[in-house]
Amino acid sequence: SLVSLKESLSTLRAGKVTPQLLDKVTVVAYGEKCLLKSVAQISGISATDLQVKTFDPSIIKDIISGLNKADLGCTVTQNGNAVILKFPVPSEERRQDLIKQAKKYCEDGKVAIRNIRRDANNAIKKDATLSEDMKSDLNDKVQKETDKHIAEIEKIFAAKVKDIETI
Repeated sequence: SLVSLKESLSTLRAGKVTPQLLDKVTVVAYGEKCLLKSVAQISGISATDLQVKTFDPSIIKDIISGLNKADLGCTVTQNGNAVILKFPVPSEERRQDLIKQAKKYCEDGKVAIRNIRRDANNAIKKDATLSEDMKSDLNDKVQKETDKHIAEIEKIFAAKVKDIETI
């Protein structure tokens, strides 16, 4: 669930735009829905601009349509066989919204970890082959792992907040 959290947070745009911002953007190309990154190369050309170079110029209109539908809050313009995405510098209000969204992702990650802890503790409790001391030791180990992962989520969240607040 830490990997999933990091992927979710990478889609939140902080101060600088990165190609990962478009990881989950889909386009309809060749009559099928597919990920943008499977039909185009995405690169950063400045702190606020991304360039999307299509592998096949015949689908550039499909790419522009998909980017507009993704509602990324940017200006989408065609430049030859490439599409330029210009993102505005986020306002203070937008940054606060991003922090709230990051906090929600982190809370979801914590809930997932706690659910794993609950399942592990239930499995330990139901195991009749374990003595009470062994059950207690295993529960302590599960709790230590849970605490370690929750602390890692807090660290990831603090880093993301710092990233969002830095212009």
